[in-house]
Amino acid sequence: MDLEVRHLRVLNAIADAGSITRAAAVLGFTQPALTAQLQRIERMLGGSLFVRDGSGSRPTAFGAMVLAHAHGILTAHEDLMRDVRQRGPEDSDLTALRLGSVPGPLTAVLVTTARHLLPRAEITLHTCDTEEEQLELLATGRLDFGLVVDYPEYELTLRPGLSDALLAVDPVFVLISERHPLAARPDIPLSALSGEAWFVGENKDVRMRAQFRVACRRAGFVPRRVQRLSASVVFPLVGQGHGVALAHPLVTEREGVVVRPLAGDPMGVRQRLVWAAGSPLAEHAPVLHDALTKAYWAEVRRAGDYWEWLEGRGLLPPPL
Repeated sequence: MDLEVRHLRVLNAIADAGSITRAAAVLGFTQPALTAQLQRIERMLGGSLFVRDGSGSRPTAFGAMVLAHAHGILTAHEDLMRDVRQRGPEDSDLTALRLGSVPGPLTAVLVTTARHLLPRAEITLHTCDTEEEQLELLATGRLDFGLVVDYPEYELTLRPGLSDALLAVDPVFVLISERHPLAARPDIPLSALSGEAWFVGENKDVRMRAQFRVACRRAGFVPRRVQRLSASVVFPLVGQGHGVALAHPLVTEREGVVVRPLAGDPMGVRQRLVWAAGSPLAEHAPVLHDALTKAYWAEVRRAGDYWEWLEGRGLLPPPL
């Protein structure tokens, strides 16, 4: 007998209910029948999944591992069946749209743009830990469109079957305390920050960190300390003068913190819209890309300082 989705639902129900008796009531089984089902599953998998005592049933270490996988499989199965119900095999209408992004300043712009473009579509957003995870979801059909970020000289290679369109290439700026001696400068040489502690987000973007290390080396120094911290504490720490941080130019300044360009633009970031070329939704990519590009430049205009910085360098696009 092969392991099936219904078996995973049984395990999930027992874990959620905390006892076989309560799980049997939820599933409509008798307690002996559910016990026998569990025993068959355990024989298939080769080990005990739950420990039973006076307080109920709790997962063994082996069972906890199986349940972690079961949860992911059941979630993916539910997503699949929802999409099947919403889309027929010949349906290329955007009645349901699955978007992906590693959290960043344009993530909300992506969702807002899609919402304006498709006001009646059910739009879901999957936030990814890494760009590689996002590309995997796009390549396997679990996302329709993704906002993918990489860096000049450290570009991501797309998997076969994926297509992309460039949205923007921006320089990387720096967050610095408004009381810092360099805060009054229109731009800051990276070398002038050689003695600072650096705070980076908790993301797992190895390309960003590689670009940062190379940029520092070219500026003649090795960062004395780099800490990975939650974004929620980076701004307070920078504002109180404990260090500096890299930032996208569209990041909003907060109390005590200013966003400044780095002289000579030693680092950059690219934003790309990515989709599966063979998807029935691929035909909608140009419209979404155009709308997202316009929304991006509207955000730049609202940012004010960044718009003026680009204007001063003659980098603004022609009227859209």
